[in-house]
Amino acid sequence: MKRLVISTVIAIFSANALFLPKAKSHTKSSALELEKVSGLASSISVPKSKILQNRLKVPALQPMAPENIVVKMHRRRSVDGVTGLQPGGGLIKPETAAKSVSTVSRDFIQKQSPAQNPLQLVELLPGVVVGSADPFGLTGGTISIRGLDQSEMAMTWEGAPATDIGIYTIDTSEFASNEDLEDVSVQQGSPNSDTPTINGSGGLLSFRDRDPSRKMGGLVALGYGSFNYHREFARFDTGEIGHSGIRTYVSYANQRDNAWRGPGHDSIWNLDWKAVKEWGADNRISFVGAYRHSIENTWPSMTMADWKTYGRGFTWDRRYNFGPEGENYWRLNRNPYDNMLLSAPSHFTLTNHWSVHFTPYFWHGEGNNSAGAFINNTNGNFLGNEPLTQVLTLPYAQPATNGTENAMTLMAYQNVQYRGGFTAKTNYRFGKHHDIYLGWWFDYSNDHDSAVLSPVNYNGMPLDIFGTKGNIKLSDGHLLAYQNISTITTVNALFAGDHATFLKGKLVMDAGIKLAMINRNGTNKLPGPQYKVVLNDFQPLPALSMRYKFNKRHQIFANVSTSFRSPSTPTLYDAYYGHGISYQGVKNPQNEYSISEEIGYRYNGPVIVANATYFHYNFANRQIQSAVTGTNGGVTVDLNAGGQTSNGVSVELGTRPIHHFRPYLSGQYLHATIDNNISGLPTVGMTAVRSPRWTGALGVDWDNGTFFWNYNIRYVSHQYSTLMNDEYMPAYYDMNATIGGRLPGSGLLKKSTIQVNFINLTNNHYLSGIQTVTTNTNTTHGVLGSAPEYLVAPGIAVISTLKAGF
Repeated sequence: MKRLVISTVIAIFSANALFLPKAKSHTKSSALELEKVSGLASSISVPKSKILQNRLKVPALQPMAPENIVVKMHRRRSVDGVTGLQPGGGLIKPETAAKSVSTVSRDFIQKQSPAQNPLQLVELLPGVVVGSADPFGLTGGTISIRGLDQSEMAMTWEGAPATDIGIYTIDTSEFASNEDLEDVSVQQGSPNSDTPTINGSGGLLSFRDRDPSRKMGGLVALGYGSFNYHREFARFDTGEIGHSGIRTYVSYANQRDNAWRGPGHDSIWNLDWKAVKEWGADNRISFVGAYRHSIENTWPSMTMADWKTYGRGFTWDRRYNFGPEGENYWRLNRNPYDNMLLSAPSHFTLTNHWSVHFTPYFWHGEGNNSAGAFINNTNGNFLGNEPLTQVLTLPYAQPATNGTENAMTLMAYQNVQYRGGFTAKTNYRFGKHHDIYLGWWFDYSNDHDSAVLSPVNYNGMPLDIFGTKGNIKLSDGHLLAYQNISTITTVNALFAGDHATFLKGKLVMDAGIKLAMINRNGTNKLPGPQYKVVLNDFQPLPALSMRYKFNKRHQIFANVSTSFRSPSTPTLYDAYYGHGISYQGVKNPQNEYSISEEIGYRYNGPVIVANATYFHYNFANRQIQSAVTGTNGGVTVDLNAGGQTSNGVSVELGTRPIHHFRPYLSGQYLHATIDNNISGLPTVGMTAVRSPRWTGALGVDWDNGTFFWNYNIRYVSHQYSTLMNDEYMPAYYDMNATIGGRLPGSGLLKKSTIQVNFINLTNNHYLSGIQTVTTNTNTTHGVLGSAPEYLVAPGIAVISTLKAGF
């Protein structure tokens, strides 16, 4: 009888046939017992507590062939965690936060190419615009949400901040293989008061890895595809070790592929791990880590004139020629990088009313973006703002005119960063209505950025791709460098708030404040007027939100939030790039500050899950990050775009399985305008850059447990790339598809999955992202124009993957 009851409950949820009222009480231990008995709770997208709550109501139901349906549920659960049950094919789920949130789950993630980075996984969500430079997601790209770029977005991985503290770059391929990702969440409006960030005006991206399995096992995946792509992945789960409550996994991935256009190749390997210890009533410690070594291609960004003239043919040279033209040789334009991330999110329940959260973390990264630099041993060399008169000793030099020598060198824009800190938060429940929280975020970073030269042999091969060996020096031993800065950044942020519930949980209200204190203390080691750089910031950030739940299906929410973006490190420094070209540091930079409001509605029905949100922003000192031309994205600067006003509406809809179909639809309308004149130009009323008026996406997933396929298409209207709106990136569409099947197991192997992914299915030729923003392209009001630069979207690629569990 017990087995019949449990099977019936699972069948009800899998068929989405009935939604039962919540029970008034339950215990976690009972939920875990239920999971062990059924062996199926982890295969469906229903919380353990929800399973138990509905179990209490089962006796009133009619049996519905429970034994057959249990078998079907086993068949639906794939080796990579896909259930076939998540709404919208895994692109939407019921949310309860008092602000706009969209989440991509394993049902979608595991059906995409394992090579794609997490930014590409969220590109179908409302308001998200992702520009990719290659089909494998390795060489970065761009992302904007509601017109705000990646440098304005907070990003956390397992509770730890995961953006560069100095320049706010996002390289999500640096951690967590896709096979290990549990979900990716996008909070489009603003981060929370307890989010560890100082650049969150554009929202929050959070990534969470899967938990280790309770049973010993693992997963092996092999991939092969276009451009000589191959990938090997293996993961081993220990299961619970004895009766300790500890379970762990470790995974290894190795990937290599050729450049999709022009010469070059990518080579990476990464190691991920996670350990979990659980005990008592809601106590948990996790230890998560990722280490990655990579040598990747870079791609030359191009102007609109280049695109119209060369199209996809605009790329690096395959052969090396000595001379200035040799700077375009592909081996001199690469991106080697090593990094390690560690996080230990922990939760402790001290009493029935008191709990503590503590997340220490550590990050280390070292590598560069490189470019070729053809130099002379006597003429045109600078150190800081001082021209050099001494004769340089240049390895592999060749005679030039007047007794001088020329040599090709590798210009490495190096970054070495150590970063550590923690977030600590305590919650205390007062009475029946108020949950008071208080917390502290501390972060310390030591960041060194340099642009140094190292030898290149006669064949165009760098002596060291990392640019750390044999660096060119002056006669007194000093490095010949175009950048040499060191910055220590310390952040202390205190936050407090009240999470209040009324009307038996129907009404939830949150009020909180964050007090952020930032100190940047740096030195510029190049000759010039600047040596010491100091920035002290203090920013109070209040927030208020509410959510009202009419019943299980209908809820509304509203919020008012404040956010900011502290000036990036390069903004503070005088800089010298290539033959004495100088950018002057800003002496009194201003914080970007925003006030945002949202009003939204959510529907969670037996078939449809949907939401709609109206949003409004007011910005002061809007900061726009732009790459410096000729540095392959290795150096960025901020443009102060003054005030900005943004209004828009976003919608999102997905269905639960309907005859194995799970369609998904999203869209956004955005109206973002500049509020004042900038740099002597009449920019008032102009449309903000990177702010497409219309975006939309459609996804269709079909999965009967044995065979599956999905298809998606997204559309992005044109985006302006200059503040004067005298140049724009054209509108584009992009299609992707997947087809696959699940094979029966044999011996030690569990069921296997084979899938084929099609990227840019129609091989559409288009520009995918704005790399460099300028004030104006055409000379206007006496202000000389400069051309923006763009990323080229990757061509069609086909990738096949075989996965097998054991």
